[in-house]
Amino acid sequence: MCLNLLRELSETPLPCTRADAALIDRLRLLDAAGLIKVLIPPPHVDRDDCLRQDAATVLEITSRGWEVLRTKVVEDEAPSLPMQPARSRSAALDRVRLAASFGRSSRHAGSRDTDG
Repeated sequence: MCLNLLRELSETPLPCTRADAALIDRLRLLDAAGLIKVLIPPPHVDRDDCLRQDAATVLEITSRGWEVLRTKVVEDEAPSLPMQPARSRSAALDRVRLAASFGRSSRHAGSRDTDG
């Protein structure tokens, strides 16, 4: 778990923003564990056709997060499952969504050409 990041957030005035992609992935983990509340905007394709991730806003550390900081123990609520890195899973999902989006637009364009 990202306890060093949680400790750093505990010493930072909240809300605060973080823009680094790797850090945002760690914030996702803390949020999923119920240790913080964070707003992470969805990635979007920019004008130069690159996938961009806007900054995340950390709103608060939850009571569970403060307890973990106090005890330095994270208790799992569910059995541990092997996890793939969040970044590769997210990037793969983004590529699938992007491909599906382009697939829909090309099918519509093709159907217009054959209808007329």
